[in-house]
Amino acid sequence: MNDRVSEINSTIENIPNVKLIKPFEQSKFDIEGCISVFVEGLEQPLNFNVTISPQYPFKIHDTETIKFSNDELLEYKHIMANGSICIHTAHSPILSKKLVYDIEAVKVWIKKYYINKDLDSHYEHLIVNPKAFKGGHFVYFFNEVDYVFHKNQFGFIDYSIMSSGVFHNENIQSNIFQVFLDKDRKKLVDVNWNFQLKNLPYCTGLFIFIKDEPSKNQRWVFENWKDFESLLPQDFLTFLHRVEQKKSKEQGKTLPLFIGYNISDKEIHWQAIILEIGKFPIYGEKVNKQWLTRLDGETIIDWAMTRNCSYKYFFGRGKLNQQLTDGKILIVGIGAIGSIIAKTLVRCGCTKINFIDIDVKEPENVCRSEYSFFSGITNKVNDLIDELCLISPFFEPIKGGYEFSRMLDFFLKSHLTNKETKVEIENYLNGYDIIFDCTADNDLLYVLSQLNIKSKLLNLSISNHAKQLVCATERNRYHFIDTQFNGNVLEFDVDDLYNPTGCWSPTFKASYNDINTLVQFAIKHINSRFEKNKSLRNFVIETEYTDCVAIKLNEF
Repeated sequence: MNDRVSEINSTIENIPNVKLIKPFEQSKFDIEGCISVFVEGLEQPLNFNVTISPQYPFKIHDTETIKFSNDELLEYKHIMANGSICIHTAHSPILSKKLVYDIEAVKVWIKKYYINKDLDSHYEHLIVNPKAFKGGHFVYFFNEVDYVFHKNQFGFIDYSIMSSGVFHNENIQSNIFQVFLDKDRKKLVDVNWNFQLKNLPYCTGLFIFIKDEPSKNQRWVFENWKDFESLLPQDFLTFLHRVEQKKSKEQGKTLPLFIGYNISDKEIHWQAIILEIGKFPIYGEKVNKQWLTRLDGETIIDWAMTRNCSYKYFFGRGKLNQQLTDGKILIVGIGAIGSIIAKTLVRCGCTKINFIDIDVKEPENVCRSEYSFFSGITNKVNDLIDELCLISPFFEPIKGGYEFSRMLDFFLKSHLTNKETKVEIENYLNGYDIIFDCTADNDLLYVLSQLNIKSKLLNLSISNHAKQLVCATERNRYHFIDTQFNGNVLEFDVDDLYNPTGCWSPTFKASYNDINTLVQFAIKHINSRFEKNKSLRNFVIETEYTDCVAIKLNEF
């Protein structure tokens, strides 16, 4: 017996209410044994076969390397199909200490799920083990729709192939729901995504809403088509037969079937099954001189992956305050600062954003802005919209920004005294809740200060070498910005600017990291003020480089 096995056996022998049923021994790879565990409330102890991997006490890919199994407990919550219970315990690099932690977790599981039969407040999805179909996996993304399905309602789904990739060591195809249609292909409801996703070519799938979970024990999804016998009505099975007949020339091709069921009073989950045309799991049977369609009980179900990508899940791990996410936002100037703000807002839940910028993206813009080299020279507005649509399926750019860009810069500066032009521009700008001016254009800042803008207008600019970020939010924004940069309030180098080859204006020096650090700090502060329902004041973020990097924010 090696030292590791001896330590495991001796540790377990000293844990209260735990006994060795079968002492641990080294197998070819793992260490295996059997223990009994007793907790107050049990009539008799529960036995668990224990398997300990060579990596123990460390996790592998965030998975515990010890398994406690009892296949007689499958009806209980938080237990896998192989009978191993789900535990998550504290870290310890010391084997004996980790073993104590893990067995205490087993006791907690027994008390919570075996004795008390607790139900978790959050929904636990059915356990589905998707397998590769003809060498590839499929995943389907769906979104909640404004439509009420009735039990046994069925029809077609138009979906789109979004991309192909690699899932571990196998190919995977990612798809999105587009439109629900009835059995006669009349539209029931559209699935809302951004315009780029909606413009993808459509493919055809099938759906049926069965309402109840396709599971016998609310834990594992059905494995065999025979399990669906009491849930799939005859008219749907007949529908399947007719679909396969119409697609007889497409034998061998895949056709997804989406099974819908309630996971709460208001929420539907869709689970995908891959059907192969020509091999549908159905057959005909004559009963009382009438042909009926039956399910083939010998056929195993080929489940595929699905993901609910509705807004509440997509941004469920964190988003900005509702004043930002629900707001209609305009970003004027989408260079380094403006493009970083745009991408941050979209990643944090904002969906309604417009841009004003007539500049084109050059290769040298890529290194410190949110653009890609691959798209070459193109309008910044178009390029940024493409980038943001790739990030969020809910981002929908507001139309009209590019046309208004010329009007704002040309007509406003040349017709400032023209009341009609002034009112027209004021009305346009006041149609937004929040405006970010990231142009670093003092002339535009002055002109904007002459307008009656009711929206929250924030002007952000960065000094050379990104030593400071200045944000003006109040009525005195023009004077404040001018004082900070031209009134010798801020100390920074104004000579060591970047002068590109050719006839171009010099620009400040700073890396993407420099700029992004300050911009993210500013957004964090702005969002914090919104969350606390406090008014925004002018502020300056300053960086200091001594022994370490220090960032300080001053409000005025």
